[in-house]
Amino acid sequence: MSDEETLHVFEWAPPSAGLHAPPDGTPLAERVAAVAEDRGATAADVARRVAREAHGWLSGPDAPDAGAADALEHELAEVSRTHGWRAPVAALLGGLARAAASASRPGAPDHAAREAMADECALWIGERAEERLPSRERCAAPLLDGALGLVEGETILVHGWSETVARGIEFARARGLSPEVVVSEGGADLGGRRLARRLVAGGIPVTFIYDAAIAGAVEEVDRVWLGSDAVGPEAFVGRVGVRALLERARDADVDAVLLATSDKFVQAARPELPAWSAEERWHLWEGAPDSVDVRAQAFERAPLDLVRAVATEDGALAPSAVRARVAGAARVPSPA
Repeated sequence: MSDEETLHVFEWAPPSAGLHAPPDGTPLAERVAAVAEDRGATAADVARRVAREAHGWLSGPDAPDAGAADALEHELAEVSRTHGWRAPVAALLGGLARAAASASRPGAPDHAAREAMADECALWIGERAEERLPSRERCAAPLLDGALGLVEGETILVHGWSETVARGIEFARARGLSPEVVVSEGGADLGGRRLARRLVAGGIPVTFIYDAAIAGAVEEVDRVWLGSDAVGPEAFVGRVGVRALLERARDADVDAVLLATSDKFVQAARPELPAWSAEERWHLWEGAPDSVDVRAQAFERAPLDLVRAVATEDGALAPSAVRARVAGAARVPSPA
């Protein structure tokens, strides 16, 4: 067996997710089919890839002038179904809808909405992309100094895969700290293995444990770092088991922090869970008898008040500050 085969990790992505995008001239839905099916891609990656393909489609001869917004919504329906629960992807889809609505004024030419949506796509992939998708690495900055500051030799517990947490730990390493990391399996996709391999490749020591052991491991670590793709004013979405983990951390007086850039914030008090995770039973038990009630939902909501702070690109925010920020965003219309 080669090293490549040894390092394989199942990532919730059907075989078709690895295929190259169809050539120009094919429907946009086919161009984005691979990313729509890829359950393991980061939310930022999904948003960038969809924005790139949609920009090409909107700027080419295949997109209609009249009814472009409806046509785009139809073409991206599967992306919305699979990834629309993730805040950055929802922000892209919402931004496209708002751009089209703003351009569709009485007397506006038919092509105005199409051009407005193409301009919105460009903001996700061009020089200003960080305004839409802030640097994940910067979330770690407030966790290296002050009251939340990581101390040399401390151990961090992580529940499964998180790109933001991975970048945060690598940022700490680049700043001269050498934390040890305890990583759990991370659910059916074994995303914890992906994180562990990435960290070990960067010279960071890792201990790998069963998901069932995470609550017990809290008493052996100094802090808990978690990631999320959707953070609401009252709760955030995490891997199943995150609530029990946070409750144990609270009881053991271990600091638990959520690392999430501001594009992960949503206004819903109860952020959406991915419907596909509950519907696709195969990733928990492939070939299960029909008589077995397979509860395959791999994500759950955890109360935001169970974390000490939310570390963002703008600094560490208390849960109350996150609520105030989300409420303020709800009152201020987004620019077209």
